[in-house]
Amino acid sequence: MGRESRRTFLKQSASALTAVALTRCAPEEVAQARASLDPEMLRAVGRAVLPSELGADGIERAVTAFERWLAEYEPVAEADHDYGGSEIEYTPPDPAPGWAAQLEALDLEAQRRHEKRFLELSPEQQRDLIRRQLERDPPGRLGNAMDARHVAVALMAHYYASPEATDRCYGAQVGPLTCRDLGRAPEEPAPLALGD
Repeated sequence: MGRESRRTFLKQSASALTAVALTRCAPEEVAQARASLDPEMLRAVGRAVLPSELGADGIERAVTAFERWLAEYEPVAEADHDYGGSEIEYTPPDPAPGWAAQLEALDLEAQRRHEKRFLELSPEQQRDLIRRQLERDPPGRLGNAMDARHVAVALMAHYYASPEATDRCYGAQVGPLTCRDLGRAPEEPAPLALGD
């Protein structure tokens, strides 16, 4: 291979490798890879740990909101800090790989203990397996979803921090994190309609 051919080859190779690297780092693909929790398993965990009073539609809404939050989560991003504070805090690393492994572990344990997939177990058997995993690494208090060590705890924390959970807790349309106009500010929140 002549000197000019080698130089051309190296230039083309460098261009090709750069193009491949750039396409692998596309933001949508990174978000999708990060949020790659098994949807069926996540919904089964949701049915096991979220309040049954939500019904199938409410549990689906809660799990979908959790998936959306996880897809948009930016690991090690600058977090809100105290006004005037000099210390900059950062969000935790991406929790999705660990949570995906926990879902896989639930399925493997179900197969070993019951010779069935996690999705085929009764709700009580599913809750028992989740309880076993949580006993190995107790979650402590129900805090922020991004700090949860287990996916079941993260799902519960995310739901209980939602405006829907607050409204259900008070039985009224409190609507935290939403704005009411100042004219309605002194009024009591309207009660939740039946079926909300």
